[in-house]
Amino acid sequence: MGKIEIREDCLAPERFIYLSYEGPDPWGVAKNITATIRPFFHVSASGTSQTKLYWDVVGDPIKFYSTWWVKKALSAYTFFRVDIKVQGDKSKTGNKGRFTLQLSGDLNTNFGGWGIFVKPVWLMYSYLFYSRVRRKFIMQCSDYITGFRNEIKEHFNLKAAQKIGSDTALG
Repeated sequence: MGKIEIREDCLAPERFIYLSYEGPDPWGVAKNITATIRPFFHVSASGTSQTKLYWDVVGDPIKFYSTWWVKKALSAYTFFRVDIKVQGDKSKTGNKGRFTLQLSGDLNTNFGGWGIFVKPVWLMYSYLFYSRVRRKFIMQCSDYITGFRNEIKEHFNLKAAQKIGSDTALG
């Protein structure tokens, strides 16, 4: 059996999109992500997971770190995966602090079959279908990631575009 796997970055040429916040209720981002992730990406419970949640309550400020992933199918052979990381701190005396949100995404295509037929079938599939649709899938993945960033910005009453520019990693 032969198998072809192609992994592409959804946010090229940047690898990550970042969002920084400083103000009241920084832990609210983690609660918001957990509540928003399934309806925003239109996935079931098996399509998402919160993989890590760390709290350091020893000192002041309280530090936190959390990660999630989302996996959404786009076709029978293609899906995208979005990784979300949040790291921040929160004051023990007040509900003020800061966090940094990092978003990244990959588009994955898997194609398999009998070894002698995989390459010719893949070349025809790629030439006739995938090379045209691939760009659409990459843009769809990128739109989901930037849309999710804007959803988090809206929750914290941040502007949709900052001085840096909405087309950059920090925008």
